[in-house]
Amino acid sequence: MQHVFILSKNPSFPNYLFLLIDEVYPNHCALSPDYQEDLNLIIVDTETVHPEEIAEFNSEIPIVLFCNNIKPLLIQYTSRYDINGVLSLSMEASEIMKTIQTALSKDIFYNEAMISMLFSNKANEIAERISSLTERESEILTFMRKDLTNEEIAEKLSLSVRTVNAHKGNIMRKIGCKTTSGLIQILFDYSVTFKR
Repeated sequence: MQHVFILSKNPSFPNYLFLLIDEVYPNHCALSPDYQEDLNLIIVDTETVHPEEIAEFNSEIPIVLFCNNIKPLLIQYTSRYDINGVLSLSMEASEIMKTIQTALSKDIFYNEAMISMLFSNKANEIAERISSLTERESEILTFMRKDLTNEEIAEKLSLSVRTVNAHKGNIMRKIGCKTTSGLIQILFDYSVTFKR
């Protein structure tokens, strides 16, 4: 019997995911109520868990990510952490089973959608653009995501409103966005750093 820990901030999610696993991989896994050293697999709900929490786990235990849909943000996860696979609601049962079996054997499996995403020029280009932001631009983006006005950002960073506007213009140009809502959506889809 393999012991699986599911990390999620959605209280009903572990039971739901475990039922899905048991459906495609019956009677081979037991759900562990908390993190222990004798685990065989950790599944991380990327919809509710911040990526920094993944770093806290023993690197010997295989990690599989869960997301509702395969999205470019997963590229950042797979490049930062040792990830053994990705599960999504859009996957076929055979792909879910293959991902879990492969992870339990401490190997890596990605389905075709994830492989396409990993090698997507657009996803890698946007990730590079985001990583090219200066520290100050990143601070301003963090406040923008919290829906602070230019005046509030200026006050928090001890800058003039004009300087904040100049930084915002540079951010938009570097990322290649025309609107703030478009910028926030790109950050949500492509950046581990700005996920939260």
